[in-house]
Amino acid sequence: MGKLVASLCLLGGIAACAASLGLLPEHYVIFEAPREVVFGAGVASVLFGFMLFARDHRAADVGMTIILLSIAAFTGWLTFYAPEGTVERYLPFIPASVNDALTRLLFGLGAAATFGVAIWALRRLFR
Repeated sequence: MGKLVASLCLLGGIAACAASLGLLPEHYVIFEAPREVVFGAGVASVLFGFMLFARDHRAADVGMTIILLSIAAFTGWLTFYAPEGTVERYLPFIPASVNDALTRLLFGLGAAATFGVAIWALRRLFR
């Protein structure tokens, strides 16, 4: 079962990378995100697939640290550099006056927590 999930992660990540690079016909995939974001998600999926295939725990720790740092970088970008109104339309049940500040706060807390777990994983890796 684990090898099936790893294979699906690899194939899905390769397909996402190929679609973001324009190697698939445009009517196959409709993007709701920028192509760079789709490519990054594909790379993360491929890394996750390789991590599941790894027999060495150190290789899996390195892969997971890279994935955690990429998630922390993305949520950090959303917190500090995303244009106004980027995340506001996805939380319609919160008033617009608090929506942007609340989502930036929550993404900032997520970035800090993910970065902390990545640092913990690096410490575990180098013990």
